[in-house]
Amino acid sequence: MPDWIGNLLIGPAYAIGNAIWNLIMAMVGNVLITTPQGFSQEAWNFVASQLYPWALGIGTALLNLFFLIGFFKEAGNIKENFTWEILINQGIKIILANALMQSGLSIIREFFRMASRLSGQVYLSNVPPFTTEDIDLGAHLFFFIFDAIYILAAIICGFMILLTVYGRYLKLYVMVVMAPVAMSTMAGGRGMEQSAYAWIKNFLVNVFEILVIAITMAVAGKMISAIDFMTNASGLMNLVNGFPAVLQSLFTMILMTAAVKGADSMLRRSFAL
Repeated sequence: MPDWIGNLLIGPAYAIGNAIWNLIMAMVGNVLITTPQGFSQEAWNFVASQLYPWALGIGTALLNLFFLIGFFKEAGNIKENFTWEILINQGIKIILANALMQSGLSIIREFFRMASRLSGQVYLSNVPPFTTEDIDLGAHLFFFIFDAIYILAAIICGFMILLTVYGRYLKLYVMVVMAPVAMSTMAGGRGMEQSAYAWIKNFLVNVFEILVIAITMAVAGKMISAIDFMTNASGLMNLVNGFPAVLQSLFTMILMTAAVKGADSMLRRSFAL
């Protein structure tokens, strides 16, 4: 049965809920393949042309300070002898930190492009369509009882997914500004350099979180669409199997939202980040 006929027969709640969900999913699909540079050109220009150079100046000053702290810390360690190897190691770290700070924006841009392209290859609009083929007593009964709940679920679940995806960009913009200061801690040697490693791990999580979200939505869409909520029932149950069919759409929204919200923690646990 065509969707528009089903919408008329069931009522406005089904049409409104589906329209809200499909609209938000279309927005999410567009965001998944958009880099932070393309998401907000004004915000990116402000970060790249004003905030990053300002943070780079602070990081450069801190680079020398951290190098001196690391040098005197190693020289004053009476438990270990201060050797040329330690000095060379400190020198390599300050050179590496300086290189990462100076070329930080170029490296960051490449990671942004990589994550967006991979997400576009994975996410192929695999969001399960919400259709109810059996416009029977069960479908009418569901929307007679749960029409407001269906619309609220579409709004809340849809916007939770949208906020998760949109909020990632704000975190990335802020992390770009923090990069020079974090990289400067590498010159401080053991102990202080952990701040740089923590920034790198957090940056990788936030960059590739969008890829995990795309994979989660694609796989969840296939999995959920294969679930049979007694829609193929026979006999007396066939008269009301529209109820579980619509209920499946409701569970789809809830399960998809839970999967997307857990993508960040799943990525951290999988790679110990």
